[in-house]
Amino acid sequence: MIQFQNKEFLTRILNLPEFGEVLISTTSLNDLLLGDDDYTSDKALAIDEEVFYFVEDEQIELPYNELRDLVILEVR
Repeated sequence: MIQFQNKEFLTRILNLPEFGEVLISTTSLNDLLLGDDDYTSDKALAIDEEVFYFVEDEQIELPYNELRDLVILEVR
């Protein structure tokens, strides 16, 4: 779980073949991290550097293997 701007965002840790363990979160978090042309704060930048990939909000709760396969397809 990541807290940002008084909201909590789900996260998952996935083990990807080419990248090892990575942190995944949601696009709703990503939307708050980025302003029109830059990060909204230094904390936003730090969070973005921690998160490997952002998925749609409804996808974050997919079964582990399904989520892992989805992310693998997207990052290749």
